[in-house]
Amino acid sequence: MTNPNFAEDDEKPLDAAQLRLQAKLKKLLLGSTLVMVLGFVAVFAAIFYRVTRSEVKPAASEHPIVAELPLPEGAHVAATRLDGDRLTITMESPKGATILILDVATMKAIRRLELTAGK
Repeated sequence: MTNPNFAEDDEKPLDAAQLRLQAKLKKLLLGSTLVMVLGFVAVFAAIFYRVTRSEVKPAASEHPIVAELPLPEGAHVAATRLDGDRLTITMESPKGATILILDVATMKAIRRLELTAGK
């Protein structure tokens, strides 16, 4: 030892209870180390997966879809919104507003909501 106040010969051997406690602490240290290593492996595996996976993008159509939407008499389109494969069209007419939800791939109406003035 480097401390001159304690001689190496003065160290007493550990009794049975201290040896059991020391073994238990070594097992706990080993367990927590394994959990930490597994956590790092999982994080790096997730990062590796995200970096190496190829993004599959839908192929652009060679022929664009042309669709016509007949508007009621006196109506006009107030707003449109694209969300993924859904297109929302808001139309205003003298009778009230209409919200139309279309599937972009087929251009067919999925939902139609008529908003009229209350009586």
